[in-house]
Formats: sequence, C-alpha cells, structure tokens
Amino acid sequence: MSNIKTYAVKASWFNDAEVTLQVDHSILTVELATEINDFWSDSSYRLLKEGKDVVRVIIRMFGARTISLAMEQGGWDFSNSSPAAGLRTAQEVIDDFGEGWPKAEELGISVIQVAADSVGFDDVELEIAA
Repeated sequence: MSNIKTYAVKASWFNDAEVTLQVDHSILTVELATEINDFWSDSSYRLLKEGKDVVRVIIRMFGARTISLAMEQGGWDFSNSSPAAGLRTAQEVIDDFGEGWPKAEELGISVIQVAADSVGFDDVELEIAA
C-alpha cells in the first residue's frame, strides 16, 4: 500500500494562490516533522492551528513557503510532470529557506503544481497618507 498522499495548500487571501504537494509519509514521519517544527519559533502555535498534527504543520509550512517564493519570483504557474522535477522544485524552496530543513529527498515532499501570482499594479491602490 502506497504511503504517498497529495495535498493542496491554498492562500485564498490572494487570488487563490495554490500549491499541490505530494508527500511520502514513509519519509516525512512524526519524528522528522517534530524536528523541523521545533527548529522554528512558534512551534506550539502551529501545532494548535493544525490540531496537534505535526506532519500537517510541516506540509502547511512548506506549502506557504512555496507560495511565498513563487510570489517573490514574479509568480509561478506550472505543473511538474515527473517526480524528479517535483523534487527539484522542492529543493529550490528548501534552498531558499537556508536552514532548518533536510534535502528534498530526505523530506519526502515534492511540488506537483503551483498557481501563484505576484502582486501587480492592479492589485494595489495609492492613497495619500495622513
């Protein structure tokens, strides 16, 4: 029986930005997820937000960072057709973190699809500040 599941992480506040992640739960274990979550501040807060499911915390964190990086780089809109491409994209996200995460192969998360725009001219308004 496969231990791989697919998840969607959405940022509905901005044009429904979304990333689809494929997670190998035989690699992303509770132990590994706890180690990653505990590395970053506010670990208890994240656990409460995800019903104390630390694996869901890490999937959500990774999805949020993927969307953020996509927006920083001008927006991404693609689908990875191969597992290798999904791991390469995941590694790009991990490299952008700089620390606190294992290599993509050791994490068990692949980026399957991303649809996230960057903030453009029509997304903002100009007002005179008081």
